[in-house]
Amino acid sequence: MSDRPGFDIKDLKKVYATKSSPETTVKLCYTQREVYIRPMKIKDKKEVLKAIESKKENIINKALDEIIEKYVEPVDGDEFEVKHLTTQERHQILVHIRVAAAGETAKIVHECPHCETLNRNIEYNLNDMYVQSYKEPETGNFIELAEGAIKVHLGPMTRDTEVQIESYIKKNRIETASEKNFALMSGVIKKIEMNQDDMIGEVTMSVQDRVEFFENLSNKEFEIITEYFKSIDFGAKMPFDFTCEKCGHSEEQEVNVAVFFIS
Repeated sequence: MSDRPGFDIKDLKKVYATKSSPETTVKLCYTQREVYIRPMKIKDKKEVLKAIESKKENIINKALDEIIEKYVEPVDGDEFEVKHLTTQERHQILVHIRVAAAGETAKIVHECPHCETLNRNIEYNLNDMYVQSYKEPETGNFIELAEGAIKVHLGPMTRDTEVQIESYIKKNRIETASEKNFALMSGVIKKIEMNQDDMIGEVTMSVQDRVEFFENLSNKEFEIITEYFKSIDFGAKMPFDFTCEKCGHSEEQEVNVAVFFIS
């Protein structure tokens, strides 16, 4: 009779979870908050792939949010919610979850910007990935309108705001890319303060209010916000030298974060 102890599947899962899932510590690109990230398991990747097959953005984003909630923990032990992440931090986390399970290289798919051919099985060196932290624009995080009577505070869009805008787009059946981008741009408005008769107060605004506010700006004022939108270029960067296997077009490109995550 063997003296070896008997184990069941629960014991097996526990040992596997503690011995084969090393945590990676990552500093978020906007808040600079540190989080622990664990590599994603195959069963959860399957759930994400099922969501992608639905071709519905809300279902896909919900699945990705659930992955973040499951595989990310804050180092400081304080409350952590996906809805408070900026879009760039959310992408950064998804990249690191994928990297944690990929090793030193990963196979990616990339569309040629010249002939639109999908180039498959491109080998990407993960050591080329870097994170660019947020840097406040020299002009500050606000603009003043109407001779200083209106102060618009700007900042990177959070996941919570993105969900509200996605709901607005769906509710209003917005389909064109230009209209969607216009609605998404309104997400950089954090709050608006107004000075009327020497009384300063914050204006309560819905997504529709923000979009309508955008529509009533002058070209010059709109360009100021557009430039701010362009200036907040931070987050996970994945550059690589791309050469199309079909047309031979060659230039430096960036890996699409969403495509990389599911590859």
